[in-house]
Amino acid sequence: MPAALPMTMQTRSMWRWGRRAVTIPAYSLAALLLLSVTPILLPGVVVADVVRWRNLALVRSLLMVDVYLLAEALGILASLVIWATSGGWQREVSPAYLKRNFSLQCRWAAVLFWSARRIFRLHLAVDGEECVRTGPLVVIGRHVCPIDNLVPAAFVSARPGWVINRWLLRDPCLDIVGSRLPNVFVDTRRDDPGGQAPAVGALAQGLGRNEGVLIDPEGALFSTGRRARVIARLATADLDSSHRAEALQHVLAPRTGGFVAVLSATPAADVVVCSHTGLESAGNYRAFISGALVGSRVRIQSRRIARQSIPTDATGQTEWLWRTWAEVDRWIAAGDSPPTQTGGPPVPGVAPDGALGAEAPRGTQDARHGVGTEARRSRIIAPIGSVIQ
Repeated sequence: MPAALPMTMQTRSMWRWGRRAVTIPAYSLAALLLLSVTPILLPGVVVADVVRWRNLALVRSLLMVDVYLLAEALGILASLVIWATSGGWQREVSPAYLKRNFSLQCRWAAVLFWSARRIFRLHLAVDGEECVRTGPLVVIGRHVCPIDNLVPAAFVSARPGWVINRWLLRDPCLDIVGSRLPNVFVDTRRDDPGGQAPAVGALAQGLGRNEGVLIDPEGALFSTGRRARVIARLATADLDSSHRAEALQHVLAPRTGGFVAVLSATPAADVVVCSHTGLESAGNYRAFISGALVGSRVRIQSRRIARQSIPTDATGQTEWLWRTWAEVDRWIAAGDSPPTQTGGPPVPGVAPDGALGAEAPRGTQDARHGVGTEARRSRIIAPIGSVIQ
């Protein structure tokens, strides 16, 4: 008889399968029902949109929900096929099993992103896409709506690892496939310095040329109400940070613990700062049906910062992140003006004015890992606080 699992593992397994026993049937049934009644609902929804004069926002939202639920149902089915055909039941899973799960997760996210673009007629302008083609990378970006978490699946060629908000375990595809990969699910309600940051740092160890870590330093969707709560929380613990957070108008104060842990774990990785504007009107689900998102112009800019220009100590890295996040805030406010360089020595391969799209020299990238690492390490990270809230 096999030895009993530790109680903590038993408890986690019970919670996991108890949760899936609810979410998998619920999502599958919701997909079946909504896809069945959509042809019946559509005429009435069109009439409501014409009366409201809102760019067919209700129709578009209904179609997006259809796409999402269909992607969930097909993703659940595909995950079962992968489990059955690639030895998912074995104690030691194969690199092919991890690779197929990673591919499924990327395809699921890409389908949702490109569907949202077409359904809501988003006009994209992407600068600096070449910055995220090769690793090792640490990618940091803002989080203002559910859609922006899907951007890496569409534009990041290096395999990013995702640190995912535990709240998203309610999504069966992220729960099933995400749990098979070396992801980290974090509780964003915890301030955490010492609890979750080590696990996030461990995820970044040994990144290869086709790998990276994607972190949302804010840890949650931006909103004016959440910004006020963050400032109030910081005021009781760190008055200086509270003042700095108050100066940020378009982003939340960064949570620095996970970022510093990742940099410590992967000293060869460059940092890519990904900024975007145009998705602010999709900050919550009510905004989708208002029509504000339809036809929006979305600008995505990335700049790659060579690792040697970033401080090596935790205090310096924390200060660097605060300064960088303030620059992102100013870029959002300015619209089209690129962020300025974050101080320190000039970054090789990056223009002094912080022009986007410049890439650090190949010599700063880590080529120590072979092909086996790529197959073994299909890591996908969602923001250190969230993916979608």
